[in-house]
Amino acid sequence: MSAPALVVLDTAEEAKERCAAAIADALAEDPMPRLVLAGGQTPRLAYQFLAQRCTESLDWRRVEFWFGDERCVAPTHPLSNYRLAEETLFQPLRVTLENVHRMLGELGAEEGAERYAARLQELWDGSPVFTVALLGLGPEGHTASLYPGSPALAALELAVGVRVPAASPERITLTPKALCGAERVFFLLTGPEKSLALRAALQAGPSDPSVPASCIRGRCETVIFCDRAALES
Repeated sequence: MSAPALVVLDTAEEAKERCAAAIADALAEDPMPRLVLAGGQTPRLAYQFLAQRCTESLDWRRVEFWFGDERCVAPTHPLSNYRLAEETLFQPLRVTLENVHRMLGELGAEEGAERYAARLQELWDGSPVFTVALLGLGPEGHTASLYPGSPALAALELAVGVRVPAASPERITLTPKALCGAERVFFLLTGPEKSLALRAALQAGPSDPSVPASCIRGRCETVIFCDRAALES
């Protein structure tokens, strides 16, 4: 797997806007656009940018939405990744629910993961094919809900349930097997608290389980979008 390209912008806002523009361009070029959404607060501004400024060149009614991970909470819970996407993307763009493939976190990690993996397997024989997978990078190095050293990094399933050292310990996550089916993988990270994780991601060898981001590469390209604070701190 080739090393990811690095795109550095002066500010967090510029990094999120550049990433959003790259997502919109890739989706517009694909006759069957499929986007994997990231969770957490970092992509919020990117989603708002997509909803507000990337509507003329892209017919959002054609786009299928998938999720990289989800906390095991109700879809209305403040920590739900689905709720974030609904508020910032689905409602503003009037996305129909039939185009949204939600992880059923309220069912629990194991059943929710089994349901999601089964849905992916219904549509693809082998690894799924996404247009873009958007991923974040946590301060300790996790991406999606794949944490350093997690057995999920080597899982043969497309989605698994995991327990993580966080406020919502149970989660559902796509595995590298699923995420590496994306034509393009875009990592978006901003802020000085991400600098150590970014440095590790740039220096890691291929598929290093201590650096989960190294296990995920796009079929065509992998790009890290960051601000200068994340790179230089």
